Amino acid sequence: MENSHGAPVGWRVDQTESLVRERVLATAPDFVCFQELPGLVPYVETHELIPANTVSHCGNLATLVRRELLDQVESRAVGKCAVLTAIESAGISIANVHLPPGSNGKAERLSAIQRLVSICPTSRLVVIGDTNTRIGETPSIEALGLLGDLPPSPTWDSRINRFRADGKKYTAYFTRYFHSDGLAVKDVRVFNQAWDLEGSRFFLSDHFALAGRVELR
Repeated sequence: MENSHGAPVGWRVDQTESLVRERVLATAPDFVCFQELPGLVPYVETHELIPANTVSHCGNLATLVRRELLDQVESRAVGKCAVLTAIESAGISIANVHLPPGSNGKAERLSAIQRLVSICPTSRLVVIGDTNTRIGETPSIEALGLLGDLPPSPTWDSRINRFRADGKKYTAYFTRYFHSDGLAVKDVRVFNQAWDLEGSRFFLSDHFALAGRVELR
């Protein structure tokens, strides 16, 4: 919910919230996973906020669920890096994560994912969000029993998304997903198109939003 360097002068948080709401309504997901939020959680009338939440190293994690599913889910916070939500009737859990940052945070990230795998109440698990992982960490995560396909394009590209004018220019797959066997993740989309509003071209976040469809096998 922080303003981009490229946002129009006077751009407000409620305007960002409105665009986030539009994107969620157009995508119509069952789950919405937010990271790095301030106290404000974007309102979407088709979804409810899951009661479990936590504060990561940078902002709040919050998970929204489609209202029709609310009475089917059980959730819990896992330390400061994840909100784990289970639909036991379907045998699937969704872990909304914001894992420790930096190239020196690999061991902490792996430990956090290992804990999620060990406490997951269902046989199937999807880990999704700001993983802060580097591509080279994928084999170590797959050794824990999670598959790690990359999204179709980078979910971080500060060469085109000058969210902070003084930031380094590079691409990465910080926002991504991992999933256990028995699941397929399809129709994955990276929302890497800027908004053209009020004479400015800008992004709502330094990360690009990620969406996909999880299929039970």
